[in-house]
Amino acid sequence: MKQETRLLAIEARICLVLSVIFIHGKVITPGLCHYGFTWSDKFEHLFAFFILSLLLDFAFPGKPFTYRKIAVLLLYGAGIEVIQLFVPFRDFDLFDFIADILGIALYPFAIPLIRRIPLLKSRWVTET
Repeated sequence: MKQETRLLAIEARICLVLSVIFIHGKVITPGLCHYGFTWSDKFEHLFAFFILSLLLDFAFPGKPFTYRKIAVLLLYGAGIEVIQLFVPFRDFDLFDFIADILGIALYPFAIPLIRRIPLLKSRWVTET
């Protein structure tokens, strides 16, 4: 693995861990009570899981973004919703999980654009 790609993977792993810690903090603490469907919350879920997809993909550049990485993210999203069943002032919301799925699904479509960013394109460079 090229040195630049290795450094990018280390940075992505650090950011991934920090993101998961941040998300866990948001999941288990009382938030603003919005009863019912709110678009801003769904966009937050979509954006969070798009970024988690990117970080997970960059954290392990030797493996393409396939079903294994997608399964990890889906289990994490489902786990968040299940945890919220047991947290006061939080609720299981199927629409949140759907927004998570959309965030994950958007990432592969963004890869061609991300590959054009000079700082990030080393993720797809393979050694010969």
